[in-house]
Amino acid sequence: RVKGLVLRVGAVAAGWGRVQDLRDALVRFRLSGKPSWAHLEFAGNLEYFLATGCAKIAASPTALLDVTGLSAEVSFYRGTLDKLGVEAQFEGVGKYKNAPNQFTERSFTEPHREQMEALVGSLFDTYVAGVAEGRRLEGPVVRTIIDQGPFRAEEARAAGLVDELLYRDQVEERVPGQRLDPARYVRSSRGFSLDGRPKIALVYAVGDIVPGESQSSPFGGGLAGADTIVRGLRQAREDSTVRAIVLRVDSPGGSGTASDAIWREVALARRVKPVVASMGDYAASGGYYVAMGADEIAAQPGTITGSIGVFSGKFSLRGLYGKLGVSQETVRRGTNATLFSSWEPWSPEERARVRDLNEAFYATFVAKAAEGRKKKPAEIEAVAQGRVWTGREALAVGLVDRLGGLDAALVAAAGRARIPKGQEVQVVVL
Repeated sequence: RVKGLVLRVGAVAAGWGRVQDLRDALVRFRLSGKPSWAHLEFAGNLEYFLATGCAKIAASPTALLDVTGLSAEVSFYRGTLDKLGVEAQFEGVGKYKNAPNQFTERSFTEPHREQMEALVGSLFDTYVAGVAEGRRLEGPVVRTIIDQGPFRAEEARAAGLVDELLYRDQVEERVPGQRLDPARYVRSSRGFSLDGRPKIALVYAVGDIVPGESQSSPFGGGLAGADTIVRGLRQAREDSTVRAIVLRVDSPGGSGTASDAIWREVALARRVKPVVASMGDYAASGGYYVAMGADEIAAQPGTITGSIGVFSGKFSLRGLYGKLGVSQETVRRGTNATLFSSWEPWSPEERARVRDLNEAFYATFVAKAAEGRKKKPAEIEAVAQGRVWTGREALAVGLVDRLGGLDAALVAAAGRARIPKGQEVQVVVL
């Protein structure tokens, strides 16, 4: 029988969405009444936010808590590219679709600044609310404390950010008993078995969305291959023992065509059984595209989502080649044969053609989002334009249905599949 929990918090290699998933689980454990301790040796804002899910927080006597608030730093390379003789040529649809701005601008445009201010403000509000709830403090008090950071261990205790100054072994003594590996409680499986519990299929779309197969990366990120994801969704759709599907999306976007292929498979699956989308750190642009056709979408307050927009472009390196003494001659057939040449800059007619292509895809994006969200295209247009939202904001503007992590999505899928409440399910990863 589990008597308590000790969480050692090190550097967290995740974003706000996934950290909120973990923190939600800690809060559920805390509500059981069993003791739970977080131990910190160093903590930034994200690590400290996670720790506040525990009932008690201990810090090593020499710990440093870099609890100082949130910021977003954006670098702009237009000046550097000008010096190199490189021209960034991009066309996009949506005034907030600002991904190319780092190459085409020298500073924030007004829409870019507006969006960044809103994002940082929303995340900071979520951060303050979590710390206030976890430490039983008022929001204004938390904001005042944050303005005084960073903190030495003794200062953190005096400010109410931690309860005690303890080394790791001393914390473990507060929860006596045999140490258990958390892995023994993992109940998901890969592939099918003779387990009699109702099955919910879990399909991952993690990384940049590309045609072909998914690929993991030792450096994080990876690629979400449309072929791999479509195959998993189809397998779940065609297996009669699977009662519902959860599509877990953690992607900043990618190929529009690959995203559309996944969207189509989600649409086919919905004809047969419920599909619920669960958003992680990011489900933006193509990441939102693949999720928007689900029966229901769950996102964490800190998830970055939306970005209903499109852009494409290239870098013309003619100026750089000239500086290096490189010359080039071109033989072509077809008016637009050099449209994406790294040598030839766009003519006005070529730029107009690229914009036409982007506008056509944007119209498709908006129309399918309206269909999936059961709204009019004008309603989606009002929250589109490439605008990025936090999950908390996305709920308010109708782009997601509920706040919560993967656990909440699994509960929603079970409910839609009419699996009795409290019935244990088998989660099958495809």
